[in-house]
Amino acid sequence: MDIDLVLDSHLTPAELAELGLLAEANGIRAIWCASYLDGRDPFSNLARLAEVTSRICVGPIALSPYELHPFRIAMNLLTLNEICPGRAQAIIGGGGEVTMALEIDRSRRVRAVREAIDIVMGCIHQRPFSYQGELYQINGYDPQWVTAPSPTVYAAANRPQMLKMSARASDGIMMSDLSPALTTQAVGAVNGHLREFGRDPGAFRFNNFMAWYVYDDLAEARHEAKRWIGFRALFREYMMSEFMNAEDFQLILDHVPQIYAMAAKDADSVAGLPDRILDDCVDHLTLTAATDGMDHVLEHLLELKAAGCTEISLELKKHQAHGIRLIGERVIPALK
Repeated sequence: MDIDLVLDSHLTPAELAELGLLAEANGIRAIWCASYLDGRDPFSNLARLAEVTSRICVGPIALSPYELHPFRIAMNLLTLNEICPGRAQAIIGGGGEVTMALEIDRSRRVRAVREAIDIVMGCIHQRPFSYQGELYQINGYDPQWVTAPSPTVYAAANRPQMLKMSARASDGIMMSDLSPALTTQAVGAVNGHLREFGRDPGAFRFNNFMAWYVYDDLAEARHEAKRWIGFRALFREYMMSEFMNAEDFQLILDHVPQIYAMAAKDADSVAGLPDRILDDCVDHLTLTAATDGMDHVLEHLLELKAAGCTEISLELKKHQAHGIRLIGERVIPALK
């Protein structure tokens, strides 16, 4: 199982390039650049990293057809892929804070993501390419400048309809915060769909996105994990019910705005919400530990490998260089 990193789009191109070179030297497979409402454009931000590295894959996470037409996703991806021949990748999904901020109707989310992936894959693999979907269309796309090996396209998917759609159309899936048990179910379902569609399960990629807070100072690690916990799977009942009762989950739903606000306030508690609930969320939805006490983190990653993940994407919020070196020294050898 390979390790990818998710880095913040607030980082400058120079900072991304420096961290990417360090990651490449430490055996990291890929760098994903998050696409945030207040962040830099991920394609532009990754260009320098793409140019100065030689092995590591690069790409944005996650792009939505609601905010960027699928043709533009394809054109940007192909352009980035020419800079790092064959090493570009992208994740396409239907959620995210940008679409929420734009107040876009997402009632046909599975259809929108399916058509977006169809168009992006068609632009990559068929020329000239035309497509007439229910939501998106393109006619006669035939770029003459494309020479690099094909980039890779993932679908962001956790739930049954999106998993089935992903198996039909994409190169792989990016799950988010799934436990080993839920990962096993998802991988099994997708493998069944792949066989149904006449595709080889062995060629498909299974990635799971998790937050990494392994610092020298455990108190700082747990503070950061709780501060950002609103951006994990906190409001998905099917995931939370694995470790939380209905009463505690309702308390979380009753404090949604306050939980989100912790990030901007640099806070790790919410008035009216018991700290034990946030601690449970950190323990089950993140990889949080002290550097000298991370055995349980390695055990969790090994369980995800056994569940069928071919890759894990670790989001590094702080101490990125420290995290990259630690992953290279402790995590990657343990997963071989």
